[in-house]
Amino acid sequence: MTAVQSKSRGRKRQIIDAALRCFSEHGVSATTIDMIREASATSVGSLYHHFGNKEAIAAAVFIEGMRDFALQVASRLDSANGAEEGIKALVAANVEWISANPDWARFCFHHRAQVRDEDATARLRGDQQLFQQRLRDWFAPYRSALRDFPPEVFAALIVGPTHDYARHWLAGRISTPLAAQLDTFAEAAWRSVRAEVVS
Repeated sequence: MTAVQSKSRGRKRQIIDAALRCFSEHGVSATTIDMIREASATSVGSLYHHFGNKEAIAAAVFIEGMRDFALQVASRLDSANGAEEGIKALVAANVEWISANPDWARFCFHHRAQVRDEDATARLRGDQQLFQQRLRDWFAPYRSALRDFPPEVFAALIVGPTHDYARHWLAGRISTPLAAQLDTFAEAAWRSVRAEVVS
């Protein structure tokens, strides 16, 4: 990456971070380009140069959040060994990222529909395909240790309970922090997908 590219990416991330703050405080529909411009200390011209419009900024916030989360998953899996540690690492990555990034988590839980235009949709689809392939590759050596569920069922069993609890916690309906339940959700995820032991 050249110095110019690095500066451009840094400016984009600055705008994305500022937009997330604005969306979290005011809501997406009530947030204006001028609010994002002021929060990011950049010009309207720069905003339009990097993104085009508010809708594109909202899509970028969602996509960047999912990419940031994917890095957390990769980091957790890098230190895991075996099927059980891998499954529990996925739960831990979710719990840790949501706990550390509550505003981003709220946005990603509730604003998938912000990714609308063809380019953003293609970027998100490509990211998701790469993410799923990385998971398949990581777990491939341990398939015999896991039950044979369809991918969507497998994912729901692993992170569904964590996400359900997280939504309530992020909304203030549950006071006990999500992180306090990590061991419970990790163990439950492992028990739900591990292959049955035949004695």
